[in-house]
Amino acid sequence: MLKEEDGTVKLGVLSYCQKISMNKSVIIMAGGMGSRYGGLKQVDSFGPNNESILDYSIYDSIRAGFDKIIILSSPKLKNYFVEKYNTLFQNKDKIILDVVIQDPSYGLYNHELPVDRIKPWGTGHAILCCENSVDESFITINADDFYGFGAFKKAYETLVYMEKNNIQISTISYFIENTLSENGGVSRGVCIKDGNKLIDIEETHGLIKVDDRIVEGTFDNKKVRHPIGTQVAMNLFGFQKSIFKILNTEFKSFLSNNINNLKSEFLLPEIIGKKNVHIDVTDENWFGVTYKEDSDTVKEKIKKLVETGSYPSSLWNK
Repeated sequence: MLKEEDGTVKLGVLSYCQKISMNKSVIIMAGGMGSRYGGLKQVDSFGPNNESILDYSIYDSIRAGFDKIIILSSPKLKNYFVEKYNTLFQNKDKIILDVVIQDPSYGLYNHELPVDRIKPWGTGHAILCCENSVDESFITINADDFYGFGAFKKAYETLVYMEKNNIQISTISYFIENTLSENGGVSRGVCIKDGNKLIDIEETHGLIKVDDRIVEGTFDNKKVRHPIGTQVAMNLFGFQKSIFKILNTEFKSFLSNNINNLKSEFLLPEIIGKKNVHIDVTDENWFGVTYKEDSDTVKEKIKKLVETGSYPSSLWNK
């Protein structure tokens, strides 16, 4: 990392006039196997120079001020991530990379891992597996979701706010109209809030835009309508490190009731729903790839962002 006389920090092709505050991390959940998508979308190419969505998230994280990237990987992809990003960051001494495996046997206390347990324990356990890699406030994101630079900037600012106000958990929400699909109905977690406090998340299905004012879907088997501007949660959460104490306690309780349930999952949103959560919102557009058919749409959206100057044509200046 080089600092110019005018204060601009240059990190490879990244250049921004912002003082990087240390001790802010990003945990990127990249362990999914993409069964519905039909491939490993964490590493698929979507940008003009074969960039993955994960590449754009890392690029935006660093631009926003985060200085530690933790990739939560499956064993199959660990070497790929280590080799790719160690090469990219080897001359960037202020950026730390760590690749962590979600080990199903981690944190089981006095329990033994069931022999027939194949799938991991879920997103809450995934974050718990990173506890020895985190010494600071952090956010969590999905590797195959495109969040946009503004969301990372808002998330960074929210972590600073949390530290000043002793808040443990936050989420950055999106306006519902900025998350819809052109190819049919989608499921979204509609945020129920009181000011900046998240009260509940209502998982609503089949959401489509009816007109310029209304989005329609189904919640609890009943048709519901939400106005444009309704906030939805897109799995962008912020935490202080103290969350690991909560996760350990909750996971211990979860295991007592579910250790032999081979399909049970310790899910982050369900844990968070029990706590005091600060909510903020970004006006960025969110998009992701669930099915193979989504691939061309995502490529076209990224192409437009490059053409309008939001991103360079080659993120890593290869």
